[in-house]
Amino acid sequence: MVFIANFYGSFKPYIAEFNSDSSSWGQPTKIFDDNDIADFEIKHPQLNFDNTKLYFAGKTSSKADFDINISELSNGAWSAPTLVEIGINSDVDELGPSFSADEKRILFTRPLPAEEKADEYCGQLYYAELTEAGTWSEPELLPPVYNTGCVCTPYYSRDNKTFFYASYEDVNDNEGKKLARKQFSIFWARIDGLFRYNPKPIISVITDDDLISPSLNRDSTLYFNGGEFTKGEDKIISEIRSAKLSRTFQPKAMTLVSGTVTDLDGQPLDAVVQAINPYTTKIYQATKSDANGYYQLFIPADEQYSLLAYKDRYSAQSKLIETQSKSISIDFDLFPSIEVTINVFDEEYYFPIDANISLYDAEFNFIETIEITRGAESAISLGKELNIIFNSENYFTDTLNLPLDEEVIFDFFDFDIELKRKLKDVSLSFSDEDGNNLGLEITVYNVTRNEKTKRTVKDGKVVLQLRDGEVYEISTSAEGYSYYSAELDLSDEEVEEVSAQLQSVKNISLVLDNITFAYNSYELNADSYTELDKLVTYLMENNGYKVEISAHTDDKGAEKYNLKLSNLRANSVLQYLQDHAIVKDRLVAIGYGEAQPRFPNDTDENMAKNRRVEFKILAE
Repeated sequence: MVFIANFYGSFKPYIAEFNSDSSSWGQPTKIFDDNDIADFEIKHPQLNFDNTKLYFAGKTSSKADFDINISELSNGAWSAPTLVEIGINSDVDELGPSFSADEKRILFTRPLPAEEKADEYCGQLYYAELTEAGTWSEPELLPPVYNTGCVCTPYYSRDNKTFFYASYEDVNDNEGKKLARKQFSIFWARIDGLFRYNPKPIISVITDDDLISPSLNRDSTLYFNGGEFTKGEDKIISEIRSAKLSRTFQPKAMTLVSGTVTDLDGQPLDAVVQAINPYTTKIYQATKSDANGYYQLFIPADEQYSLLAYKDRYSAQSKLIETQSKSISIDFDLFPSIEVTINVFDEEYYFPIDANISLYDAEFNFIETIEITRGAESAISLGKELNIIFNSENYFTDTLNLPLDEEVIFDFFDFDIELKRKLKDVSLSFSDEDGNNLGLEITVYNVTRNEKTKRTVKDGKVVLQLRDGEVYEISTSAEGYSYYSAELDLSDEEVEEVSAQLQSVKNISLVLDNITFAYNSYELNADSYTELDKLVTYLMENNGYKVEISAHTDDKGAEKYNLKLSNLRANSVLQYLQDHAIVKDRLVAIGYGEAQPRFPNDTDENMAKNRRVEFKILAE
């Protein structure tokens, strides 16, 4: 408890602590260094409910009236007093400041006009509330039922509703018998927002003495000052007294919730701790942990509350509690960064893609670029709003906003981001040898994703929207015309238009691209199957054609050997077609060796072109 005492010739504020083991109060000690309050006159000190702030009425030689002052506990010492800048101090005395447990309401007194004063302690009760904007409302005079002409020293109890004060008036018992004549007595009252509860005198503590400065401990023991307050003189004779309150006057039962807030390494943090009603989301009470990470709150007993602890540049942590006992210990451990796993997918087909992310702050100032490894975790510090921009070749960028400057509860986040593939317009045109547009059906094969679709080209022209950066094959087998196939690599910026002139099938030979064999062998390489499957499709769609399959070599090696090798290779292709339902009667396999070169065998490139497989339609 804190109180004013004259132990050594002058009145100064003292503090004493209750020892629960011995059930006794310890030796009082001075709160301030004499130098800190050398010019101060101090009245009515009160601690806030976590014992970290001391409020009192004080004045100095430079100011004629009392104002509300504050001192804060830091590292075991109380700071020098400073004025409370809350818009309540005025040019008259503000005395007996008492804050509610959540420090959102204040009771205090201002003096009566001199001609109405019955005693130097006489004042009127005022009330103010902290607004959502963080400023205090204009102080309001409490209704007349509380201000009976001379009141002082209000005390807000920890339930934020019940308060006590001293009133200078006659007091009668329940039978009308006068118990006190024009002296200070302790009164009980309750605030519910409408001030509907009439104050009542606490008859059980009334004596012939003046009683002022009520306060209350956790066990509803009432402490107050009792004695002779000689009017108009400096001499005050009083003592601190106590009495157990009856249930009628006890405030709502409260639970002390206390604990520590630390980081993951156990180091103390000065964090905000809030008690929140989980049904209304309103903050009932808030406090801040001290230099040792310790905090305490008083919360209504037998109710459910959510405790939230948070600190700038750290996470938040929330715990749901049931206040079923007098005290509960709840500890928090906060973390300064989160682990993030980001998986980036193709929006259309939802397959994973490689990407990197660029971090920007709230104003899109660049911070850094991070390479994404699928499934790997990255640490991101808290305390800043981040904008994450995702980049992947051939995809549109996307942005994710992370408000890490707000309350963060979880230490791990898993994000799945879908990027949209860029599309490229490719114009295709098909005509015959005379330049006439051909209506036909084409096969669009996405080699990259092994996906095949068909499109109808009515007037010989079509524009396809194809996925940028991927490889396509466009093929057609229009009746009466040669088989056509072309590869489009859309990583090439120049691929925008393709024109194809289809030849009549009569007496022409067509080179089958991409048919290869093992070195010095007639065994087909696996990458030949795609081209051969196209030929199978063409022959099925044109089942009246009889075709010649011919194989050719360059002039490297013996002529006789090359002829034999080409025959074997031609028959390997014929066998593949037969294995895929093309009847043998429609097929002729011939090896020409090096006898029919298309280009001179004078360079490696030309020799590669001469090593080829062709097919020719012989008859319908």
